[in-house]
Amino acid sequence: MITRIDLQKCTGCGTCFKTCALDVFRLDTRQSGCSPCRLACPAGIDIRAANYLLQQSRIQEAAELFRDANPFPAITGRICAHPCESRCSRREVDESVNINAIEQFLGDHLSRRKVKPPPRRHLHRTAVVGGGLAGLSCAHFLARRGYPVTLFESGPKAGGMARTTIPEYRLPETLIDEQIRQLKAMGVVFECRTTIGRGKDLSLEDLCARGYKAAFLALGAQKSQRTQVEGVELGGVYWGLDFLRAVKSWKSTPLGQKTLVIGGTDVAVDAAVCALRLGAREVDLACLEDRANIPANLDNVTEALAEGVKFHFSCGPERIVGKQGRVSEVLLARWFSPCARDGNFRPPLDEKETISMPADAVIFAIGQVPETSAFAEDLKLTPSGTIAIDPVTLETSMTGVFAGGDGVTGPASAIGAIAAGREAAESIDRHIQGRDLHSVRNAPTVLAGNLPCEGIEKAVRRERTYLPPDDRLNPFTEFRRGFEVDDALRESLRCMTCGSKAYVAYDDDCMTCFTCELWCPSGAVYVHPFKEVLPRTIKYPAGGR
Repeated sequence: MITRIDLQKCTGCGTCFKTCALDVFRLDTRQSGCSPCRLACPAGIDIRAANYLLQQSRIQEAAELFRDANPFPAITGRICAHPCESRCSRREVDESVNINAIEQFLGDHLSRRKVKPPPRRHLHRTAVVGGGLAGLSCAHFLARRGYPVTLFESGPKAGGMARTTIPEYRLPETLIDEQIRQLKAMGVVFECRTTIGRGKDLSLEDLCARGYKAAFLALGAQKSQRTQVEGVELGGVYWGLDFLRAVKSWKSTPLGQKTLVIGGTDVAVDAAVCALRLGAREVDLACLEDRANIPANLDNVTEALAEGVKFHFSCGPERIVGKQGRVSEVLLARWFSPCARDGNFRPPLDEKETISMPADAVIFAIGQVPETSAFAEDLKLTPSGTIAIDPVTLETSMTGVFAGGDGVTGPASAIGAIAAGREAAESIDRHIQGRDLHSVRNAPTVLAGNLPCEGIEKAVRRERTYLPPDDRLNPFTEFRRGFEVDDALRESLRCMTCGSKAYVAYDDDCMTCFTCELWCPSGAVYVHPFKEVLPRTIKYPAGGR
């Protein structure tokens, strides 16, 4: 029988749980110390607990746990930059756990489930302005709390930039439609083609007059950042977001044989891949950053390189040359300082070292800016034009009006926008009920100590597969396949559930085989002291047991 588990030594790696043939052990993931992956996640998803549930094949519970913090794992599982993986303790053993692929698997599982409308608990109406991920997230969490929610969207369909600019091969539009269908099933009302603000269809005062007790402004950064480089007025010069919107709406864009993309963001990388798939023979991408500091998601950069995009790092446009009113050549200059002049988009360029780049089309994807001018009279704005808020509560200068997403932070991550929507829903709930907005919000901040590392067996990381080009229905078919059940369960077993604590759940089932004690990397498990000599000498060879 097992005598005890030394919780001071236990790292929660789960080796005892995974190796016990009689299923004696369980893990307690509800600890005050957070796993590194959870601390790195802007939404604070309890990845440790979700993987532990998957290790027990409790797929629905794991998916619901993800949705408690992020209602759209099917979306973020495809487009998130997954900072959680960069902090995964498994990297000290072999490779990080493929959290992003597991997230997509759980999200796709949820997308196939029928949603039950939550019970209506409140009469006060709430308004969400903007149908991007921040707005959809806020609407989801308000509806879960039992509030009647109306979401106002200026476009014909909700979805924001996830719908209008992220290419179909990365995020199928049908998936966004499914998430919105589930929100409608939860009782969220969508009013599309309706703009909010001074001089628009409805003002903030109009919302108040209609009986809305609180509002959340989820304004995206949907305008392309412009530059004054000589020659931008020539034909064949496009702006990143406008180009991607044209691609999503299947509008023809004459690119010619050679396209040059300027910028290092995900928008730039998406534009470059789209240009290739639209028929450009050669696509080059030039960015000011070096390879180690490019802001685009590393996975997207790797995929773009595999597609054939040629990257030119540490250089920027000096001048665009044209013939007969159209682009013919771009002069690129090397940059030699990480600092911009006077906040300008371009850092100082070394005019002594220039590169001549022939081009039939140039796509500038150098950043995005939010459109907040319609709220300038009602709300306080920052010098950069974003909405000023309380950083804890997300409340604006107008009582009962909250804001989050790219309209507050500028261009940021999808998971960050989703987290802002959840925090706004919490603040709106407190505001309507008259509770303190600043009191403890239960954000985990303490990293678990004594993380597992030594003595853990290595295991090969599972990757998503790619659809061969010949099997794609069109150039914009989603080409990255998600995990099957077996892949997700096996990859979850690589998670070391950092900071959890093991305990004996079924003591009577223990047959004193000593496996748990022999294989515990931290020596935390103690079996009954009256041991036979032979079992204590048995140690399986590396790689097998």
